Formats: sequence, C-alpha cells, structure tokens
Amino acid sequence: MYRRLPLKERSLRLAILCPGFGVVSRGVETSTEELARHLSRREPRWYIDIFCRGPRGRLSDTVRLVHVPALDRNGRAATLYAQLAHRLGIYLRTRIDAECLSFALALLPRILGAKYDVIFNQAGPFAGVSLKLKRILDGTPFIHKTASGYSDLELIMAQQRPNAIVATSPVVKDWLKASVPSLKVECIPNAVERSLFRPYTAEELRVMRNGLAVFRLERPVVLFVGAMDPMKRPELLVHAVAQLSNVSLVMVGTGRIQREIAHLGSNLLGNRFLHVPYVPRKDLALYYNACDLLTLPSEEPFGIVFLEAMACNKPVLAHHSPVQEWIFGDAGATCDCTNTKEYAMAIETLINRDFGNRPLERSHAFAWEVIGPKYVELLNQVATSRS
Repeated sequence: MYRRLPLKERSLRLAILCPGFGVVSRGVETSTEELARHLSRREPRWYIDIFCRGPRGRLSDTVRLVHVPALDRNGRAATLYAQLAHRLGIYLRTRIDAECLSFALALLPRILGAKYDVIFNQAGPFAGVSLKLKRILDGTPFIHKTASGYSDLELIMAQQRPNAIVATSPVVKDWLKASVPSLKVECIPNAVERSLFRPYTAEELRVMRNGLAVFRLERPVVLFVGAMDPMKRPELLVHAVAQLSNVSLVMVGTGRIQREIAHLGSNLLGNRFLHVPYVPRKDLALYYNACDLLTLPSEEPFGIVFLEAMACNKPVLAHHSPVQEWIFGDAGATCDCTNTKEYAMAIETLINRDFGNRPLERSHAFAWEVIGPKYVELLNQVATSRS
C-alpha cells in the first residue's frame, strides 16, 4: 500500500473506476489513461489505482492497474442478462449493465478496506451503491462522471448524491442542476492530447502518401472512427456516401457487425470504400490528416474522436445534438443522420466548405493544458471537504 500523505501536501490517493480499461479502447478508456498520466506528472506526486477488468499492472510508478473480474459486455453471459432483464421489465437491461453490475459486485470487497482521498467513478450507478456504502463507513468522498449525456441513467447517478458530478458539457450541466438543484455539478469536457493529434506538415503528408492506403482512394475522403456496433449506426454512413458519386469512405474500427459493414461498403461503393479493422491510437492522426471530413452517425454523448479530428484541423459532422453543436462551434455541423438523403447533402456541403483553421482553433479549448487543471481543482476540493 502507498503511504498516505496529508492533504496539506496536496498529494492524493485516487481510485478511478473504469471497467473496460486494459480490455477495449473507447473514449472513456482513452480519457482515463490521459487523466491518470496528466495527474501523475504533477508535483507532489499523485498515486492512482485504476480498477478495471483488464490485467493488473502499472502505467507508471504512480499509476497502478487493479484487476476486478467482471462480465465481458460482448460475451454470452451479458447477452443472457440483457434478454432476461428485458423480459422482467428491469430498466437497466443492456449488456453494458451486465458488465457494470458484475464489476460492482466484485469491486466491493476490494475497495471497502482501501484508503483513498477520492474515488472517481466511471462505472455507473451499480458502483455508486458500493461507493455510498464506503462513504458511510469511512467517509471517502466520490465523484460521478456522466456517461450518456442526459438520460434516466444520469438522474439515477445524480440521485445517489455523489460529492460532485462531472458533466462533460454545459448543456448536461444545466440539465442536471435543474433536475437536482442541490447537487455539485462541474462542467469538465473531455480533452485531446495535442502533442499526438495535430495538423501534419506538407513533408509529413508527402511521406504518408507512400504507405497509407487511404491516399490511393478518390478524393474527397470521409472518415469514420469507431466501433462496428449497431449503436454506432455505421450502415447509415455507408448508405449516405453511396448517394455521392465522387466521395470515398474510410471506416476504422472493429466490432460485432464489422463483416456486414465491410460487405455493405464493398457492394455499394466498390473501390471508393476501405475498411481498416485496427489502427494503433498513436497512428490515428495519420488518418485524420488524410481525410477531408470526420463523421459519426450515432447519438454520441460526447465523441472524443471529434476532438481528435478538429485538433488535426479537420471539420466534423454529427447527428443532431445540442452537445455536439456546442463542441463543434463553427468547426463543423449536425444533421439528421437517420435521413440518409439529408446526411448525404450535409456531407457534400461540408467537404466543399473552406473551414480554414477553425477546427484547430476550436480544439484548443479542449487541450489537456486547459482541461487538466480543472480536474486538479475539483479533486482537491472534494478531497479537502472530507477533512
């Protein structure tokens, strides 16, 4: 166990709950790793345990991974849970809920006796029940982070009365404050690592052309980066691009329906379609720089990939949402992506518009240099409130 330093020295023992960490690489896992690395670089040092269903290990000498066994949300057991919950009419009835429920049950004995100054929960309301019990027993404060934007799930988490809740947009913050007026709600958006995601120089682009398959497609190029899963609705994008005779589509991602989407793209678009199952995160900037537009047709609660594309100075397009409209500012647009004709028209409009440096300039508001200190301030406030 780490030595617990007094709060006056501003050294914290922080637990972060993130079930998928070390197993999958989505927005929440990416932001968790970047937050831990940001905090661990500060002085005095912060000691962080990330509780996850991935293998135990270390990210650094101050960031430890603690394994918690839990169901795989894509596994058979999670599917059976979801089917049974639907029949019983239980509200929390998705495969994600099965992962979070099993995670919370296995987490409880591991965390009850551990000493932390703050616990940061990204594992949903089931884990929140365990954290409420721990707070009753030893006073450990906890923070929830919103996951789904504004939904009943967020209300359940807010009604658990965490010491604070993090909303990733002012839209969600205002909604939570109106729903639970006495709750401490802080707006801290997701962040982007600008050292990794940036516009490439002309020389870097020239070198890229020698090895990147996307450059062998007809321009302009539309890019999708995300899970090949029904909730991401990738088929809507394929059908929209199919209505545009001179546009190519690159889709990066794996998932349950990747074969179906690859088959659909090849049939409808032919040599204007490219599916890349996996790209290491450190190489994603290559694809952002090679495209003309990034778009996701899903209903995203936030969408870190939008920040990454904007940081590479690329415009973005999303399904109608006040959250995305706030994120994009004048760096992109939203439309009804379920209407493939409207979606296609929006794609064509954006790829023919000169955005200048507006995407890059908008991304500056989401840089870790801006967002990191907000987390530091909130964690210090919550930790201090315990004493």
